Amino acid sequence: MTEPQRPAVLAPLRLERGLRILEVELIENTGVVESYDFSKTPMTVITGEPNSSKTTTLKIIDYCLGKEKSPAAAMGSAIEEKYSAVAITIAINGDKHRLARDFAQGLKSKVTIDDNLPIDASDLSPWLMGKLGWPLLEVPLGRNPLTATQKVPLTFRSPLRHMYRREDSWTEFATKERQFLRSAVISLFLGFAPNRYETAEFELGEAQRALAAAQAVHRDVAESAHTVVGDLSKQLGLPPILNAASIDRVRDQLAATLRQTEGQRDGISELARQAVHGDGAPGLDRELPTRLAAASQQVDRTTSRASQLAVILEEFGFSRRTARGEIERLQRLSDSVDVFGDLPVRLCPACEQKIDPRHQHATDDCYLCRQPVTDDRRQRRADREIRALETEIEDLNHAIERTAVDLERARAAERDAKALREDLAAELHDERFALLAPFVGPLEDTSRQIGRLQQQLAALPALESILLREENASNAVDDALAEVTRLEALATQEAAARSDAQRNCSALADRMNEFLVAFNGRGWIGQQVTITADDLTFYVGTRPWDESLGAEAKVLFFLAYTYGLVRLSGANDSSFCVPGVVILDNPYQHGLSPAIVAEAISRIGNEAVRLGAQVIVTQVGPSESITAPHSVVRMPHIYAADPSPRG
Repeated sequence: MTEPQRPAVLAPLRLERGLRILEVELIENTGVVESYDFSKTPMTVITGEPNSSKTTTLKIIDYCLGKEKSPAAAMGSAIEEKYSAVAITIAINGDKHRLARDFAQGLKSKVTIDDNLPIDASDLSPWLMGKLGWPLLEVPLGRNPLTATQKVPLTFRSPLRHMYRREDSWTEFATKERQFLRSAVISLFLGFAPNRYETAEFELGEAQRALAAAQAVHRDVAESAHTVVGDLSKQLGLPPILNAASIDRVRDQLAATLRQTEGQRDGISELARQAVHGDGAPGLDRELPTRLAAASQQVDRTTSRASQLAVILEEFGFSRRTARGEIERLQRLSDSVDVFGDLPVRLCPACEQKIDPRHQHATDDCYLCRQPVTDDRRQRRADREIRALETEIEDLNHAIERTAVDLERARAAERDAKALREDLAAELHDERFALLAPFVGPLEDTSRQIGRLQQQLAALPALESILLREENASNAVDDALAEVTRLEALATQEAAARSDAQRNCSALADRMNEFLVAFNGRGWIGQQVTITADDLTFYVGTRPWDESLGAEAKVLFFLAYTYGLVRLSGANDSSFCVPGVVILDNPYQHGLSPAIVAEAISRIGNEAVRLGAQVIVTQVGPSESITAPHSVVRMPHIYAADPSPRG
């Protein structure tokens, strides 16, 4: 097609739909401000020698638009060392704003908008999306929304990767970009992202997975519930088929039977009581319980008498042993008097004077005090005590003999009383057993029946809980199925809206093909570009773009894609999310002829002038090869080698 003529007078940059970059500022540590004006014309070419900060200037724009990295990581250490802050002035749908990033400690992760309070860089994306009028979307994390299990927000950083083609992204859509994000960005630009992502498709996938999970739970619960309920019903004698509705009926029947059975047991118990107490029971000796009670009392009396006599006998024996001990003590005392009388005395026990045992004294005198000595009174007293104790022992022997005889008689009486009581008790037991025998069988049967009924009633809450769990699982399946049905009907209704998506995809492909036809045989392979609306895959011919194109053709492919983004500025449809600006960092040096690159850039620039969009491009050396009207920003600085990508 014919190349548009370059206007003699440069057209001013129009601040219309989308984003515009008006100015870049670098504030030195000394306070001096360096600024670069991009607002003069729709197309600006940044030129300069290698390492003169062309790419770095674009990185400053990227950094001020919310890149979450340190200044050195985002723009290079030379920028962080020399400058204290950077800022850009932008226009969003015609409204101007200033975004500044300060390098001071604590502010590196902040962005200041129009000199207001700084906000986190992560919070800038919602602000930009809101100002641009772009929808805030969450996109399924995966290529197929029906199989995706979670969503991620679509931030401004994702479309910016397509608007700002970095020097290292001329052979791919965007560095480290996944397919589901690429599809979301393209659908955003083409205006059908809300129809694509704010629909029932993702929810339908979740609902289908929830339905499958509910069905699996219901199968497990139903199988286990039927098995457990069947086994317990058989074991407890309950009806073989139970459900939550029939539980109350079974409970009422069991309760009524239990009340009837307990009434029967009470009647049998009353008859048994009458039989035991003789209330009108024929054949029972009514005097027998009285005789048994009297015999028991006699046993108590004889037992008490025998115990008392045993205690008395023990006391008599103890007294006799005590008296005999006293006699032995007195006899030892009497013998000691005679022994000590023959011992020589050397010390007076009264005055403790030494006594000479050889001192002569009369036999009738005391060998101590030499007084006359009479008969020993102690000896006589001991003899009297011994005689008295012997008399006491003789009396005790008589008492012990009498008490032993009485004890034996008492024990014999006790044995007779116990034997009588045992005979009477056995006779009473036999008579009562004969009277109660007719009641024992029915009473035992009734008790067993009551126990079984109580066990059945106790098991009903557990059975009801099991059946209720199965019912809840069934209800969950019904609810999940209803939700799937609703979303499927909604998805069917939304399918009609997808025709607009296909139409917009075809329009973008047409713009790209319109651009590429001029380069057939000059780097382009001559095949048509098509875009599928389902997964937004770009095809060249019949194969995906990345499988069909070599390095040179990929550069032209992305120049054509940029051309298509610029053409969106002329769209009348308000649903289109118009980028407004495209940034091309050094499209040269990728194997494609510089002349072809310059021609392609010129075509993009001419469309930007015509439609009011903005193009910013960097290149080494002069820009005379670009025929589209443009202004030039020359980078004056050449920095030392830096580990960051060159600019």
